Amino acid sequence: MPQTTLKSYHAAMIVLHWLMVAVIGLAAISALVIDVMPDATAKTSMANLHFVLGSLVLALVGVRILFRLTTAVPALPADTHPHVAKAALIGHLGLYALMIGVPLIGLITAFYRGRGIDFGLFAIQSPFEANRPISKFFKEIHELIAYGFFAAIGGHALFALWHHYILNDGLLDRIRFTKSGTKQGQ
Repeated sequence: MPQTTLKSYHAAMIVLHWLMVAVIGLAAISALVIDVMPDATAKTSMANLHFVLGSLVLALVGVRILFRLTTAVPALPADTHPHVAKAALIGHLGLYALMIGVPLIGLITAFYRGRGIDFGLFAIQSPFEANRPISKFFKEIHELIAYGFFAAIGGHALFALWHHYILNDGLLDRIRFTKSGTKQGQ
């Protein structure tokens, strides 16, 4: 969608953005605590929670892409240099690729380990025959890319804060609600 004179993203995009921040954060925490769980049952439960959260990230990014393609996007600040605009586009495309790639590779890892995913109301069984060497290979890729993903998220947050506190250009206001509970620009 072309940029417009809107001051902020559509409310659904704002909610999706912050919901994904929360779900991705919880997925990261669940991954980090799996190894410190006291027994095999607890580890299996935490791993399943991690798989469910990863699946939720995939679902949310699908919805987010649909909204992004069908709703207007607020324009960048007028004085944004074209190279900065291009870098922002590349950075956002990279984040979208990682929001898809990291959980997708994680699910492949789980499935090659012979694990399904229990969503509570239903379960998805592994479509693959268990193969530990392939699972281990994908797990290493998943972890490596996940660390890169968190570095990209950190960079994204730092640039947003730079725009907000150093440039004071209102860019961060495009993806947040105002104190009164309504969107900027409504």
